[in-house]
Amino acid sequence: MLHQASEQRGSLVSRVTSDVDEISRFMQWAGLMLLTNIGQALVSLVVMLIYSVPLALVPIATVPVIVLSVRWFQRRLEVAYGIVREKVARLLGVLAESVVGAPVIRAYGAETPMRQRLGTAIEEHRESGVNAGSLSSRLSGVGELLSGVVLAGVLVVGTLLAVNGDTSVGTVVAFIFLVQLFVEPVRILGEAVNEAQTAVAGWRRVLDVLDIAPDVADPGDDGVPLAGESLDVRFVDVAFRYPRSGETAVEASGHLALDDVDIHIEARSKIAVVGETGSGKTTFAKLLTRLMDPTRGVVLIGGIDARKVRFDSLRDRVVMVPQEGMLFQGSIGDNVLMGKPDATRDELDEAFAILGLDDWLAEIGDGLDTPVGERGGALSVGERQLVTLARAAVADPDLLVLDEATSSVDPATEVRISRALAGLTAGRTVVTIAHRLSTAEAAERVLVFDEGHLVEDGPHHELVTSNGVYTRLHRAWQRER
Repeated sequence: MLHQASEQRGSLVSRVTSDVDEISRFMQWAGLMLLTNIGQALVSLVVMLIYSVPLALVPIATVPVIVLSVRWFQRRLEVAYGIVREKVARLLGVLAESVVGAPVIRAYGAETPMRQRLGTAIEEHRESGVNAGSLSSRLSGVGELLSGVVLAGVLVVGTLLAVNGDTSVGTVVAFIFLVQLFVEPVRILGEAVNEAQTAVAGWRRVLDVLDIAPDVADPGDDGVPLAGESLDVRFVDVAFRYPRSGETAVEASGHLALDDVDIHIEARSKIAVVGETGSGKTTFAKLLTRLMDPTRGVVLIGGIDARKVRFDSLRDRVVMVPQEGMLFQGSIGDNVLMGKPDATRDELDEAFAILGLDDWLAEIGDGLDTPVGERGGALSVGERQLVTLARAAVADPDLLVLDEATSSVDPATEVRISRALAGLTAGRTVVTIAHRLSTAEAAERVLVFDEGHLVEDGPHHELVTSNGVYTRLHRAWQRER
């Protein structure tokens, strides 16, 4: 079974574009042709039986041979075209990576290895296509051979019957015409089976996509909404392993990212989460916002198991702002509206004003109508982050999870982001993944993760003198300032 996290994006795209196109082409042409020719063969066979049973036995005798031949080739073509579709998916996956990652490839001078990867994918696709085409050509050759054998057999038997007076020359001539109608589908059978197997391979890959279980499932009508004006969070014996290819969250046997996490986050509190890279901070944030489900234990939001909360309620009241501000093609206003699709323009302006970003919005020319470009490329890193903060403000969540993102911006933009964060976090439960310990110093409470375990929990002034993990991290951070 496919898994969302393990499948290449280009491969998934090929399943819903190239594979669907193959199915569409078969339905528009080869499928109709196959049905028409089968009907033609059956009608001609019935007419031949009406004219002369002895002569009709000649083409009938070839039917088992035709069926066995087609079945033999069909089994091999099924495998061959399954490989072709896999190679197409791999080719599109590598191609998508090379296009999206073009700036990185140029920056590191990695054109040669990327060209080699692309060349390898193209060559594998070519080889699989040649193999499948070769099998298809042999099937077409067998069809032509059987057509000639049937026609020759009718001529020989018809001539013998006419010489003995058991049939007329007119009947033999009519049979030659009918045999042509009967064997014509056999001649084009190779092409039809070729298209059919390509479509079947594509259909199976499309079904694989439809069968992908979501990483997290919406309980829908069976779920419950989050209640209350503010939200607290409780982790009860939570552990998480990343699933390997084909595994669900429950079956996961990969890297243990979190283990034995028990914690209660009070409503309206300001929490900082710190730890070294790979300590489990991001995993903790994703479980908190239910972008993933725990392998063991339960995450309670507002006293309710997160897995039982309806998505519409969860996404309205729990929002995560990632470290990299992801924007979509359109204007600034379009992207902010994603936080609340029915928001008015006045509400958007108010959100920027609350965050202290109305002056910045006025400086950039077209204000809310300013185009952001593909993936926000028309804006700087810091400006993209400002837009994502405004999007979160419009959503007006009760629980806000922030992945701190001020390390790669200029000082002026950092000041704007800090001011916007102050407005955004007021009156909410806020959990911040702190990459700089100045954020932890200002927090009410600090959670310290190390190798997937919650090792320390308390205010900054206590942890900094405890000679534990936080003390070591804080001293290292001060040395680097």
